[in-house]
Amino acid sequence: MSRYLAPLVVFALGLLGIPPTAAQQSGEARVVLISIDGLMPSSYTDPALAPQTPNLRALTRNGVWADGVVGVLPTVTYPSHTTLITGVDPARHGIYDNQILDPEGRSNGAWYWYASAIKVPTLPMAARARGLRAAAVTWPVTIGMDLDVNAPEYIGSRHEESLGMLRVLSQPPGLLDAAANMRGKPFGWPQTDRDRTDLASYIIRTHDPHVLLVHLIGLDSAQHGSGPGSADALRTMHEIDGYVGEIVAAVRAAGHADSTTITVVSDHGFLPLERQLQPNAAFKAAGLLTVNERGAVTSWRAWFHSSGGSGYVFVKDAADRPRVKQLLADLQRDAAHGIREVWDREALAARGAHPDADFGLDVVDGFYTGAGHDVLVKAASNKGGHGFAPDRPALHSSLVMAGPAVVRRGSLGVVKMTQIAPTLAGILDVRLAADAGTPILLAAPGATAR
Repeated sequence: MSRYLAPLVVFALGLLGIPPTAAQQSGEARVVLISIDGLMPSSYTDPALAPQTPNLRALTRNGVWADGVVGVLPTVTYPSHTTLITGVDPARHGIYDNQILDPEGRSNGAWYWYASAIKVPTLPMAARARGLRAAAVTWPVTIGMDLDVNAPEYIGSRHEESLGMLRVLSQPPGLLDAAANMRGKPFGWPQTDRDRTDLASYIIRTHDPHVLLVHLIGLDSAQHGSGPGSADALRTMHEIDGYVGEIVAAVRAAGHADSTTITVVSDHGFLPLERQLQPNAAFKAAGLLTVNERGAVTSWRAWFHSSGGSGYVFVKDAADRPRVKQLLADLQRDAAHGIREVWDREALAARGAHPDADFGLDVVDGFYTGAGHDVLVKAASNKGGHGFAPDRPALHSSLVMAGPAVVRRGSLGVVKMTQIAPTLAGILDVRLAADAGTPILLAAPGATAR
């Protein structure tokens, strides 16, 4: 940084409420962004859960936390994680859902794997553009992203053959083997949060990134399978809290505690489930969707793409939109179908959601949606879920920050997910999209830390 530019950067950081430490002025500020999939704010705000989360509580005592983070529509993993590193809504960044639109099933259930689909600058890409080192461990939508170190999220299959694909996708070549050698144990498949934590610790020790993204997913799986607040979910929360402590310890052991801001986030909350609505069954009954004897879609004029607690309706021919709109209205009038809201294109645009969908819908608490077409309503296959509109407090995600850039102490109240990336960008002195959210003022007066 030139001697002429440095004063301007210090001034800009002051406007953001971020103190310009010596490390930041010299370009050495670091950010570790840990996402705990499905972590709810109660994990660090509810005194009853303190035994499960001692490491999160330690971070809150030394920094700030949000009582809730209002996410994006839909409140699912891939759109949310992309907002967490861009500061904009899905309609803007281009990752509209977890899975791509594919009524005929030609992609074998493909997700938004590839970073090339992201339409705006991301935090690690901006860091790289400034000459900083960036790394990611199992962060969604990072296959092919311009990173120094990358073990991207790739679900593949449960067969160990998929580990070979992850080796090929990871950078630099030999990353997984080198990390396995350091920990003295080979990586298995499917990956575990133990694996992800060991890999993150290895990257901190050997690659010294200025920004590191880590995605831990076990809590999400536990809450889907056993329900939010279940014994399995609480056990998993405690286990992952331990992994957070290990990552913080790795930063300390690397000698970077005085220059690293630790940020723990999540992508969504959770609701318990009982029933599941499948609008495609209604489309099939109305002749808008046809299937063969195996149940595979052979043609469609209207298709419901499920996003968990919400979903999108696509209509091939605009002439069919009035008919589909009426069909959705008829479904909504019967409370047995559990439809909370139906959105048209204008309402979806106002929510920053899928720009190509003709309609969207949100279901009530206790309901879920599915893309099946066998029956209209059936028992939910999971005990917990997300994807609903983000306005409900149960769907709020989490934020905890501590480190040299965080002078403020205590609660931030309720913030927006679009504010997180711009806040971290300010710490690193990098630029995101001009329409990204407003940074959080980390130096503003706050409540006394707990």
